[in-house]
Amino acid sequence: MTWTDALPRTTVDAPAPRVPRAASALLAAAAITVGPAGRALLPPPVGDPLADALAAVTVVGLLALAFPRTPLAVAASVAFAVCAAVETLHLTPVADALLDRFLLARLVLGTPFGVVDLAWNAIGACLGAAVLAAVTHRSAQPSGSGSTRRGRRVASVVAPLTVLALLTAGGVLLVGVVDDEADALSAQVATAQRELDTSADKVTDDAVREQLGKALGQGESVLEATPVLQRLPGDAPAAVTDLERAVAVVRESRREFATDQATAAREELAPARRRAETVLDAADELAAAGQDAGEASRAAVRDALGAADDTVTLADPDRLAALPLSDLEQVAPALLARHDAVGEATADLMSAQDAVVCPFPDQVWFPEGGRIAADRLAPIPWAPEHSIRADLLDGLVALDEAYLAAFGEHLTVNSAYRSMEDQTAVYTPANPNPLAAPPGCSNHGLGTAVDLSVGPEGFSGSRFAWLTEHAEEYGWTHPDWAGPTGRLPEPWHWESVETPDAY
Repeated sequence: MTWTDALPRTTVDAPAPRVPRAASALLAAAAITVGPAGRALLPPPVGDPLADALAAVTVVGLLALAFPRTPLAVAASVAFAVCAAVETLHLTPVADALLDRFLLARLVLGTPFGVVDLAWNAIGACLGAAVLAAVTHRSAQPSGSGSTRRGRRVASVVAPLTVLALLTAGGVLLVGVVDDEADALSAQVATAQRELDTSADKVTDDAVREQLGKALGQGESVLEATPVLQRLPGDAPAAVTDLERAVAVVRESRREFATDQATAAREELAPARRRAETVLDAADELAAAGQDAGEASRAAVRDALGAADDTVTLADPDRLAALPLSDLEQVAPALLARHDAVGEATADLMSAQDAVVCPFPDQVWFPEGGRIAADRLAPIPWAPEHSIRADLLDGLVALDEAYLAAFGEHLTVNSAYRSMEDQTAVYTPANPNPLAAPPGCSNHGLGTAVDLSVGPEGFSGSRFAWLTEHAEEYGWTHPDWAGPTGRLPEPWHWESVETPDAY
């Protein structure tokens, strides 16, 4: 024995610990089973990295199984080199040829080359070596009894499998959570998109739709992000909350807009209803006096008014506030439809009554003829005994001023607005060509006509010629029926261009 034999053995001289073959085999078997299964069952953003990492774990396990005393650092390095070589093979035509010829080659070759895949290979190699290092360390400890040694051998097998199972279960659970959150976000994105599509021109402020569009874009970006890697648990629920808030704001704006529209339509319908009631009352009076326009026409107005009243009742402010949004948005269109129906029925009744009351086609019957309220009339300044509709007075005054400058005298007004009694007094139905229209058929009863003296020359005089040339500049005209070749030649009859000639 030499003096060197007395020196303690160093760790450099000691052989590498022996990796238990059972642990290596089980680790390789579990990794080679879970890896392809994960690639097939999990979403690609999760399954592909998991398979790349477990491929390296498989190689580490196989190396340790074949060469149990190989240093685990060397095994991890070799495993990474093998995986990198397989990845690099995808850059050559060989990989495609093998995949085309052997279906099972995909289990070995995996997916096309990617730099990120190499990172996962490296992580897997380190993870496999770490698991086997832990098992080897435990198996190398001295044992006090056979049962203890057997327990440690069992633990050396169970430990790596438990770690692998926990990692796999954790990954699956994480992916499941992220997927469930993504499903909820997808449903909310669809709801928000419908809201954005259906709310155009239905909100009080379009800025709320712009905010919804932004929230929608952010939600779609979250869905497009890679699960687990880019989209973490909690990202989708936060986007759902933002979308729900934006949708609620848009719907509130829609309610406000629909309520305003319904209120405006209700107010617009009110004068149409009043006019229909006036026409119907006048038609009933004429029918009782022997000038019946037909019960069908009057019944149509009554029906239209009844339907309008029912719809107006639905548009009561308290009821509007209680209606669902979808029903609320139908109120304004319904009211506008009732407005049109009332207007059409009223016009039909007036046309029917006109055919009975007014003998000539150029005469138009209006029940308010001769019944214009006093506050809508104004006396003519230079002939205050006569009045016309107040909103037409300025034009007639301007015409008179121009006439005064041309002839040195005011327009001579012989007649203007006529009440129902006045029109009845001048109307002579026995005359086959009466100078005055029946009550309700004369423009004088509307306050839109005046009779002006043009001198004994009539149509051939300078005054008529001047008025013909200049009257329309001030909003007055001479109708065709009163022209020299008209139905009733009247050089003195002038009327506002705003005189209605149809319903």
